[in-house]
Amino acid sequence: MAEKFGKRELEDVIWGATLLGAGGGGSPKNGLKLLEDLLKASPEGVTLISPEEFGSEEYAVMVAGIGSPKVLMEKGFGPEAIYAFEAISSLQALAGKRITHLYPGELGGFNVMPPFYVAALKGMPVVDADGCGRAVPELETTLFYLYGIPSSPCAMADSKGNIVIFYTRNPMDSTMAENIARHVSTAFGMGAAFATWVVNGEELRRALALNTVTLCRRVGAAIREAKERGGDPVRAAVEAVGGVELFRGKVADISTRTVEGFDFGRFKLEGVGGYQGKTLTVEFKNENMVVWSGEGEALATVPDLICTMTLNGTPLTNADMEVGMEIAVIAASASEKWRKHPEGFKVWKHILEKMGYTGDYVPVK
Repeated sequence: MAEKFGKRELEDVIWGATLLGAGGGGSPKNGLKLLEDLLKASPEGVTLISPEEFGSEEYAVMVAGIGSPKVLMEKGFGPEAIYAFEAISSLQALAGKRITHLYPGELGGFNVMPPFYVAALKGMPVVDADGCGRAVPELETTLFYLYGIPSSPCAMADSKGNIVIFYTRNPMDSTMAENIARHVSTAFGMGAAFATWVVNGEELRRALALNTVTLCRRVGAAIREAKERGGDPVRAAVEAVGGVELFRGKVADISTRTVEGFDFGRFKLEGVGGYQGKTLTVEFKNENMVVWSGEGEALATVPDLICTMTLNGTPLTNADMEVGMEIAVIAASASEKWRKHPEGFKVWKHILEKMGYTGDYVPVK
């Protein structure tokens, strides 16, 4: 059923998506700034429709930001998303595809918001689905890639209206598409928007993670309400995501190295409360990939979600984490679209192997 999402609902979406971004997905500060701009353009908010309401002969497109979170915060973000959307819409119209809806490419405090911003300015609805059910570091680690939704053609734009439209020879060559997109983003000053993955209703229901925007809203609302009543926001988050609490501890060490535009690293926690005397280590490539007990046992791996939040209820990205913070680590099952696909773990293995993990998928119990 269609529902209007206003300020409170979208704030809850942003914070829920920050948690479900599993360490990545962009800064919630950028997401909240984009929400401010959205509400100036459309004070009543944006309409969200269910996947079932999205027709098989209708078309939706994904719009997201790409580049440096710092640049996006300093320069702002918005016009580039409109330019990218208009470019891909004009191109698809030539093929007889009229785009009438938008949806997020992934979950995260920032990247959940660009489609809502464009929808507000264009008077269009957003579909309650996304292309990952989490945040991801590469185009090959998306449900689009697994289920054969091509990333070509792709439209990119900067805030001045410079536009690049590119095709890859193989429409499913996500590695080449990502390489081109990152080079274009650099040319655009490390702050750009891109629009791609045009789907109809049948394709969306077959390939994407469904009802994830409303999940983000429920998670964000559960955390907010727990804080308002003086309850335990970590427990509220665990219940809302249907996950498990793995650990509570103080961040003792964070080590990060940037390789080819990605933040590889790990953080180590020293237990507090009931976890006193224990340790936990999480390794990440932008997003959290594998979590280890102090005894060296892998407790969970991608594609399942390894999420973090402060003990007082603020969902975290890895970029926002600092030594000395007291945080909780929560694990949650990935979308069934990941779990039921025979290559749902295989597309992550090359990343895990670079971290020294050569074992099998460890699902959240």
